[in-house]
Formats: sequence, C-alpha cells, structure tokens
Amino acid sequence: MRLKSVFISEYKNLKDFSLAFDENSFIDVFVGKNGSGKSNLFEALIEIFRHIYEYDKTKAGPSFNYIIIYKIGGVDTHIEWNVNKLKIDGTERKTFGVTPRPDNVLVYYSGHNTQVSSLITQYETAFSKRIKDANPTEIRRFIGIGTDYKELLLAIILLQPADNKARSYICKKLGISGIEPDITIELQRPIFTDNKLVIENFDPTTHFWGAKGITRTFLDNLLSCVKGEFSHSSVYNSNKDLYYIPIHIELFQQKFINPDSNETFRNFDNLRTLNMLKKIHLGLNMVDGSKSLLSHFSDGQFQTVYIYSLVELFKDKNCITLLDEPDSFLHPEWQYDFLRQVFEIANNTSKSNHILMSSHSAVTLIPHVNNKIKFFEIKDNVANCYDLLKTVAIKKLSSDLIKYSEQEQILSIINTIQIEKKPVLFTEGSTDPLILKEAWYKLYEVDMPFIPFYAFSCTYISQLLTDERLQKEMGGLPMFALFDFDKAFNQWNSINGLVIQKDPLLGKVKKWKSGESYAIMLPVPTHSEIQKQVIKNPVTLETFGGESCCEIEHLFYGLPSTSMYFKSEPCVGGSKIVFKSDSDKTIFAKEVVPKLDKSAFEVFRPMFEFIKTKM
Repeated sequence: MRLKSVFISEYKNLKDFSLAFDENSFIDVFVGKNGSGKSNLFEALIEIFRHIYEYDKTKAGPSFNYIIIYKIGGVDTHIEWNVNKLKIDGTERKTFGVTPRPDNVLVYYSGHNTQVSSLITQYETAFSKRIKDANPTEIRRFIGIGTDYKELLLAIILLQPADNKARSYICKKLGISGIEPDITIELQRPIFTDNKLVIENFDPTTHFWGAKGITRTFLDNLLSCVKGEFSHSSVYNSNKDLYYIPIHIELFQQKFINPDSNETFRNFDNLRTLNMLKKIHLGLNMVDGSKSLLSHFSDGQFQTVYIYSLVELFKDKNCITLLDEPDSFLHPEWQYDFLRQVFEIANNTSKSNHILMSSHSAVTLIPHVNNKIKFFEIKDNVANCYDLLKTVAIKKLSSDLIKYSEQEQILSIINTIQIEKKPVLFTEGSTDPLILKEAWYKLYEVDMPFIPFYAFSCTYISQLLTDERLQKEMGGLPMFALFDFDKAFNQWNSINGLVIQKDPLLGKVKKWKSGESYAIMLPVPTHSEIQKQVIKNPVTLETFGGESCCEIEHLFYGLPSTSMYFKSEPCVGGSKIVFKSDSDKTIFAKEVVPKLDKSAFEVFRPMFEFIKTKM
C-alpha cells in the first residue's frame, strides 16, 4: 500500500493543497511549528478514507473536493470527488464496487490533537450503532489507538509464543523477563444487551448476556483455555454482573495456534467495540526481579510499543498508518531514538504499510535517514508543504525548541546540581553521556565527580556554558562543555576567553573570561586516518578548525569490533572517515562501547585529569 498523491480543495488552512509522495519510502515525516497544518492534513485524510469506506450516493460527502491516488498490489487507483460526483480511474461511478481500498487506516494519537481523536470517536460510535446482535461481521476499517489500548496491545503481544520476534522486542524494551502462567479477562455487560436480561447459570442462551455468532464462538474458545474443571457460576459474578475468565496461557497458545495475531486482535477488539472488554489482568516479572502489571507502565514507555504493536499486528494487511505527533511528550533522548526505532520496527513491512508521521521536534529529526523532510509552513494564512533539506528543517525548528526548553532545561540542571553537589559537563550528542560514563568507569574505580548533561546542540551548550544565571547557581562549582571537533569548533572558538590547553591531542580547553566555565574540544585520537581529518600541520598542531571531522565515535575508530560502523565518504581533496548512520549511534553507545577493552578509553584520560584539577 502506497499513497502516491493527494489534492484537497479546502479544509481549514489547507487550500488548493497538493502533495506528492515518494513511492519508495515507507515512512514520510511531516514537520512544522504548531498550527502549520500537519494535523489538518491527517484530519482531511481521515475524512477522505471514511468517505471511501462508507460511500453512499444518497448522503453528503466531505465538505471539500479531493483527488487521491494510491497503489495496492502494484495497481494504481485514482479517486476523485468533485461537486458531489465520484470518479474512479476517470469514470463516473455510483458505487465503489470492487475498487481496491486499504484494509485499514491505523491512527495513533498522543492526545495532543483532540480533533483527530474526535474524528475517530465519531467513526467508532457510528460503527457500534451498526452492530445489532453482538455478531459484528463488518470489518472495522479505522483503528484508532490511544492510551486506552495500552493493556490490550501489550497483552496480545505477550500472549504470543516466547520465540515470537515482536514479543522478544517488547520484553526487551520494557524490561520484562517473563509473564505469569494465567491471564484474567474481565467482561462487563455490553451495549447490545437489554438491561433487564438476567443471566441464568443453567441457561446457556443467557450466558455472556446472550452473545451470538463470532463473538460467542470466541468467548467459548476462551473458556476452553481455562485450566481444570469449572462451572459457569465460577467465572460469572452475579453480584457485580461481571465475568472473570482465568485463561491459562499455554492452553491459549495451543487453542489459537492457527489464527494470526491480527485475528486475535480483531476478536478482542470486537469485545472492546461492544463495550464488553473491561480489563485484562496479567502479571509481569521484570528483569530487576520486581513484579508489575500491564497498567503500570508510563505512556512515554509505550510510545514505540504502540507503534510496534500496530505494525506487527497488521503486517500482512495493506494499511495507511497515521502517527500524529507521537513524540510530543517524550524526553529529548527518547525523541532522538524514536525514528530509529520506527525504522527498526517497520522495515520488514515496508511494502504493505505506508506510515505518515507528524512532528514538531528538531531532536526527532536528527537521526532521520532521509536527507529531505516534508516541511509545513504558513504563508498568507494558508498551509504550504514542501520538501526541505533535513539540516534546514532542523535549523528552522531548533531555535523555537531551544527558546521553549531553555527555562525547563536550566531548572533541571539547577535541581540536579543542588541534589548531587557536582559540576556538570554539557554534551551536544544524546549518546555522549553514555560513552563518557563508560569511559570514566573503565579508567577509574571511583564515583564520577561530574554529571554529563545532554543539551541538544553545540549552539545551546555554548549558551549554557556562558549563562550567568547558571554560573551563580553553581555555588562555586565549575561548568564544562564538550564540543565535537567539526563545525562545533566554530562555537568553541567564538567563546570569549583564554585558551589554557592548546594541544588538540589532549583536548583543547578554553576558559570563559567571566566565570569558572571551561569549553573542551574533543581530544583527537592517535589513529593516523582520524588525525589527518583534524590536524593540518603535525609539527605546529594547527588544525582544520570547523572543517575538521571528528566526533566522539571516531575515538574508537580502527578497532575490529567498530569497523562496521564507519565508512569512507568523498570530500574536497580526497575522502574522509565518517560514522555510517546517526540512527546507529544509540546501538553503538549502548551495545558496542561497553564491550571495548580499557585501553580503548585512554584517549579520554587527559580530559578527565584536567576536569579533576578543577574540583
């Protein structure tokens, strides 16, 4: 499934709005400031596909004209709605007939945009009203995933066999070592039932409030997964009018071995649509030895879990997935990891699932593998969307991000200082603190005497380092900042102060003239290829300054276990060694660096020794 293009005549600030998609990309990211039109596009797409799914020539269609072209199974479908006339592939039509349509439109909403959730709620309400006899044979086309799906999605994934790839990923992500052998499904009186209906233990027709068809079949199959003997009265609490079905997971896996996880999801989701599914009780064993429940995880922990679940459950379907600012409420470090995880999750389903994601976070964009981003901007009160270089898009977004986050960041730093009573070392990379901590504890057997702080960019760490408010709050403690030896050199060089360490091999250091703040350039490693990218004159140790190329990962270049993470890239006058992909930096920091020998970290020692002299 691939969207190829869409035209919208007028929807809110989308006017004569046209957008084309790259057929080869399975994920398109839309960025822009709040109110620029990103969410309006998603709302319009929901309206368009609802019209396509529920087309009725006797009913009014959307309030706007549209043209949409998509590809399913290698075949293009061209749909046009203009002044209440429907055309499919250029021919006026009264019905959709067998026209290919997506199996589902999956919508994840974080709660940031209430209009998106409202549109999905309207669809679900209308869908529920069409269910007359607890036997929903109609497929629910829109699947809206919000926080209320947390328990259901996680339970279905965890009910898969232990060797299931999705289950393994989720367990690793959330720190789950195993699950309890039983899961309890709690059911309540559904919407289709007469409130006067009394359930009789010895009258099967009243069981489950008279459920019939596929709903009753699924419920009976669940009962067959109860271990040992039981009666209707042991699973139904007449005082509370609730069912408690204790399912043995091993029996469940045996019973539902044939249906795929999507069918299992649909069966449970039918119960939810009927307002019958009240709660799922599943005990979890955590890696740290503690016990937990499905409901105990934060929404932040669940952002990528929601998306992984959606992609896994619908991997064999032709779908469009709309992710409406899923990174809105994530910590900046989690924002940085977000797209890498989405790519990791969705890569295997790229042929059938087209993901559209909106964001206004510069941090989220940094590891994006595509060079161009779809950027929303308001001009003359009308939304415009155009392809923009990723670096330019980040620059457009980051100034607002820094202004918005500055006070919060400073308060966080002050709070940490007051608690820890330690200096801070600002870094421009989100994974730098992980590497610095690993380096310190490889080289020293004492507690780290400073706190590494990720602070977005070299521009921002320069601002923090020379912030007089922070200087006063430090209470005499020094501040440090670590700059990569690349374009960040220009920020380092612009700081007004005295160079007190000139040797780039040890890490050049400049002291700010107005306080105890020290700007440190990343020390240059001994490897000749990396030194050539920084040192212009080996005798005088003159460097290429802002034209240099040395990031913290380069300090580990030349080791057998790190070679796969670097590549040679052509540049003026020859070639240079670069880290292959920003999206791999987290893996490198978390999984590769900790396994390196102590000797690989000696390059950090001069910098650490300097910091120790200022304590």
